Amino acid sequence: MKIGILYGGQSAEREVSFSTGKAVFEAIIDDNKVEMILLDGEISLILNKLKEFDLIFLALHGGEGENGIIQQFLENHNILYTGSDPIASRLAMDKSASKKIALKNDILTPSWHEIQIQHGNYEMPDRREIKYPNVVKPNEEGSTMGLSIVKDVSQLQAAIDLAANYSNYILLEEYIPGTELTVGILGDNILPIIEIFPNHGLFDFECKYTKGMTNYHCPADLPPVLTREIQKAAYSIFTLLGCRHYARVDFRMSPDNNFYFLELNTLPGFTDTSLLPMSAKEIGLSYKDLVNKVILYATGEK
Repeated sequence: MKIGILYGGQSAEREVSFSTGKAVFEAIIDDNKVEMILLDGEISLILNKLKEFDLIFLALHGGEGENGIIQQFLENHNILYTGSDPIASRLAMDKSASKKIALKNDILTPSWHEIQIQHGNYEMPDRREIKYPNVVKPNEEGSTMGLSIVKDVSQLQAAIDLAANYSNYILLEEYIPGTELTVGILGDNILPIIEIFPNHGLFDFECKYTKGMTNYHCPADLPPVLTREIQKAAYSIFTLLGCRHYARVDFRMSPDNNFYFLELNTLPGFTDTSLLPMSAKEIGLSYKDLVNKVILYATGEK
């Protein structure tokens, strides 16, 4: 089987994507049943190259790699690929849209206001409705790019300006005190919950990708009933958005054990130290096993 690993891309998460692509490549390069080739470049320019492969393993993160554009391109040219289809990818990347779906299906999510920037101008929500602290973040970006925790109105403008570097749509989201949880989904399997304890108090880019900056509990030390409720909510979001193959669903849990859906990542970090492989390891799947599972799902095998 000839597999192309599409990595790099043009998003703000380009460097993270390189790490994912190289890790996938190294995991199964010694498998004599598979030929693996790394691909980086403008997708429209390497179309003929892509058609040479039996499968494209999407090792992209953020931007066009995760918002449905590349998925639609591959669909249009009948090229098999890993991960969710264009519609699910687009819905998941649009945090506001996925939060609306969660609310409609009785899954808690932090309250939020959305700002649309047009030609550098935008209409601010009624300031009396904005509660502090809040989280200001781009609507369509991952890895906490452009995200700020705003403690009072004096910090709001700078946070909006930062987020505007990544998106014309910005969320002002209620801040939920407590801890961050993430739930991996692999096919029909709900993986063990990971509880995240970053050194900064915020699971930001540095804490995500710098060794020793975050502690993890996997599986999370939660009551069994609560564990099942969170896993059920994660799988519900996965299916409601129409996702497939694998994903990671992020929650925030308050001190009173209410859990709030934050976002779903259709192409989460996929290095051997990333969160999805960490939870897969808890059920006995090595990193190589995980990569092969994703390939099998994408080719219609289980």
